[in-house]
Amino acid sequence: MYFKLNQLAMVSLLTVGVVGTASANVYIDHNDEGIRENSILVVKSDLNKDEIKNPKFVWKDEKGTIVGLGKKLIVTPDILGNSQNLTACISYINQDDLTSSIQCSNEMSLNSVQTLDALAPRINEKEVSDVLVGKFIAATEVVNLSYNVYNKGETTPIDESAITDAIYQWRIDGALVKTVTSPSNKQFLVPETFDNDEDPGTAEVPVEAGMPLTVSISVTLSSEAGGGSGIGGDHFTIQENFPGGNVADNYYRPMLSIETDYDEGDEATESEFIVRTDENGVATDEMTGDDVYGFAALPQDIAAQECTNRGLRLVSNPTAFSSYLTVETAGGKTEHWPYDVRMLWSSEKDATEPGSYFNYYNAVGYIYNTPSDSTGGGEFKVVEQDPASLALVVCEDIPK
Repeated sequence: MYFKLNQLAMVSLLTVGVVGTASANVYIDHNDEGIRENSILVVKSDLNKDEIKNPKFVWKDEKGTIVGLGKKLIVTPDILGNSQNLTACISYINQDDLTSSIQCSNEMSLNSVQTLDALAPRINEKEVSDVLVGKFIAATEVVNLSYNVYNKGETTPIDESAITDAIYQWRIDGALVKTVTSPSNKQFLVPETFDNDEDPGTAEVPVEAGMPLTVSISVTLSSEAGGGSGIGGDHFTIQENFPGGNVADNYYRPMLSIETDYDEGDEATESEFIVRTDENGVATDEMTGDDVYGFAALPQDIAAQECTNRGLRLVSNPTAFSSYLTVETAGGKTEHWPYDVRMLWSSEKDATEPGSYFNYYNAVGYIYNTPSDSTGGGEFKVVEQDPASLALVVCEDIPK
């Protein structure tokens, strides 16, 4: 993710003053560990959650280039190859006077950070992009790596048969767990445990939902394809194996808060962005526990972005999805999904009046026949919603 700020935006980002009252002390944290390729950096501050709202995060380098959005940043090969220093900035609204503030950390140098030893230098560099590792990533699941290689500036990928050598390195939470040297060996079994510091004598660490799975890719091309090499990669979030089912045909169960890039708040405390159920998708007042699952309830635009981040899209046809749930919730694949605790977002805009006046989006909801009595049954309906409403996030495959 590399794009230039326009001049006005850059001046604003670098020089804006603090208008509000909340004190930030923004800094970059890396758990007191040495920074290396694929390390995870986190922007932190002294801000209290009850002092601010609508926090947003931007990472930039010394050239004013935005290299990341969100609270966490993976130190990718692209960043190491183009940036010498990083700065993290936070934009937020003060709760006291509802004014906006932007505060930034000090610069952090990347000059001493080394790239992966196994990766080839960039000679006649190719571009490695469109990296995906499958639609559902969880412990004990096998994921399949896919990517494309391009000549710089071109939009047609080079044929896969032109790749003569490749190195794939898989990391969980920053720790290297597997290295592959065969271009065709793209499968990876997500383990249940891993060695956190790459020392065989240490105890194994459980693989947990919310941990990042990172894949680094190095390829060499045949002379017939013009030769040269390229490196790339991406990071993905490990998901939870929900007992109520994870995949139903081309639909993926509602996302848990620990699986999103959005910061919904502490898992163990009350949050309007988290809806908790048991393993059967039934709402519960319990905050934590082995059988308590916190599902993300997000605004429509953020929900759509979360699906895009997975290489998927938000439910596109709410009418078809409503019909599907009607069938599959009656003893089928979605019977134990949390279908009646919140609405389920779609990407379809409401074209009716008066919802269209307010740019409403359509969602799917399970509407009880008697609102005050769930025992009387109900039915799935398409319901128009303000995009700022908080609903669950169901993603679907993108047709090829």
